[in-house]
Amino acid sequence: MPTATQSIREIVAAKPSAAAVFERFEIDLCSQADAQLERVCAELKLSVDQVLEKLADAESQANGAIAPDLESYSLTRLIRHIVRTHHQTVRQELPRFAELAQRIASKHSEKAPEYKPVARLIEQLRNEMFDHLEKEEQMLFPYIVGLEEAAQGSLPSPHACFRSVAQPVSVMVQEHDSAEAIVVQIRQLTHGFQAPGWACPRNTAFHAGLANFDKDLQQHVHLENDLLFPRAVALEAELNQRW
Repeated sequence: MPTATQSIREIVAAKPSAAAVFERFEIDLCSQADAQLERVCAELKLSVDQVLEKLADAESQANGAIAPDLESYSLTRLIRHIVRTHHQTVRQELPRFAELAQRIASKHSEKAPEYKPVARLIEQLRNEMFDHLEKEEQMLFPYIVGLEEAAQGSLPSPHACFRSVAQPVSVMVQEHDSAEAIVVQIRQLTHGFQAPGWACPRNTAFHAGLANFDKDLQQHVHLENDLLFPRAVALEAELNQRW
């Protein structure tokens, strides 16, 4: 666990999840890197106990709680989990990565020219994934919830602008493939999300954050491609046979 007497650099090096916490408190990961946390908090008139509490929360979240048995979830509950966990990660992390990538590219482009394409790829990923989430949450997911409600007999079969749920599912799978391909390019350009030896704590945390995002995206895609979508297609086919 982080302590008040550790430096910002030491805390971020041990727990990359601390970087986002420090940024929310407007603690500069570069200029204040070697200062002790208690001193930085005193200068910024922050409660060191509150900062330590938020650092502990971020560490717990990064370590992850006991994995739920997602295969036993209803479709509605599984969708809720995906949106609250994985869609939230996309919305929270990609804008932060985009800003950090632009900052690193501007400051270190001469010795690390690969950061300019990294910044462009992250911006592309953000734009594509934000559009993707909107289509899922506004069109596809409500339809799947409607299918489940109809199967339970509580509501009639939902109406949609597509003939079969398989059509938007196919599009979503293609967009997942596109997102994963962009992340592969970023991984290659950053040498497996490894920060260079000259990296400051902000830069180090940026790379660690990308690695964590990659893992989260893989789980995100797995839950939708391999669990949610096949069950939705099968449920729609079952309902069609009933009528």
